[in-house]
Amino acid sequence: MNITDKFKLWYKYKSKGNIEEYKSYKQALELKNADINRYSRYLSDATQKFEDIQQRFPKDSKEYAYARDEMFRWKYTLDEAILSLQYIRPNSQEDIEYRDKTANNYADELKKVLSPNFDLRFHGTPIYFTEQILKSGCISSTADRYDGYIKSTDATGEISVSDRESVDRTIHFFSDMLEYMRHLPCGCIFAILPNGNEDHSMREASLMPSVNFRENPEQLFGIFTTPENIEQVRSWMSQYGFNADLIYTFEEFLEVVKEKSAEIDNQIQLKSNEKSKSIDLDEERKNDETHNIEGIVSTEGLVKIDKIVTAEERKQSIDAIKLAKSEMEKVNPNQITNETEERE
Repeated sequence: MNITDKFKLWYKYKSKGNIEEYKSYKQALELKNADINRYSRYLSDATQKFEDIQQRFPKDSKEYAYARDEMFRWKYTLDEAILSLQYIRPNSQEDIEYRDKTANNYADELKKVLSPNFDLRFHGTPIYFTEQILKSGCISSTADRYDGYIKSTDATGEISVSDRESVDRTIHFFSDMLEYMRHLPCGCIFAILPNGNEDHSMREASLMPSVNFRENPEQLFGIFTTPENIEQVRSWMSQYGFNADLIYTFEEFLEVVKEKSAEIDNQIQLKSNEKSKSIDLDEERKNDETHNIEGIVSTEGLVKIDKIVTAEERKQSIDAIKLAKSEMEKVNPNQITNETEERE
């Protein structure tokens, strides 16, 4: 921001009687710049130490690993501070209220419309990392980006995600809902579709394999964020070759998920109905075969009975028919039919 822009911003807030908000914003800038200067010194010291360790210890030593991680720890911290500095701006009460409401209610609202049959994963990230993800086309761990340095728990080739049951964790802790305290916009939440059996085996640990949207664009179901960020994130999507229509506000995303969930549930219901119909047809065929067997036995029995005169002989014939029928039900119906035709 040049001097002219800074003056315009100051004048805007002064004319609206919000000069305190402007002062708070300026203070946030000063603190961030102080952080950057401090992290730069720490990184310089850690880099020098690592260069010294490289001369004295092998790569598989504990000393080497510790010095390397220390250097990348400060490199990551400095990179994050420099990126976030670009996005510091004065707060607006409207944005703060929107974020507070979302933090309190959104997880429950999403769970109501997201079908258990719709296997969707969520990855929250700050606004400044959103651009980096879209620019690279990948969501990856710090271990992938900083030579094995693990900032949290994600090892090489994996990322942290939540699902329908744990999405509140992503909303509350990884989408920067409260970063307005440092005058930063809210972050973004990537809604991701799983890809392959490995995803399912990692799900219980709230992990999934790193995602490359350039190689697997179908895995990006959408990105949702606050109204303040919509125009900016759509611009990045277009700039880096993605579909800008996949960017939603939190409310818009609810409607998209509701519609997709209904579609998936309907497909499952149709398959269930088709399966039930198939089972009913199988039962019908079995019943028809049973009736045919009974018909064969009854016909032969009647022929015999018609030839019998005495009551005792009639009783013996009926008992014989019942026994024959019982035995026939234990064998293949096709065999019974063939044998009957031969006798006829």
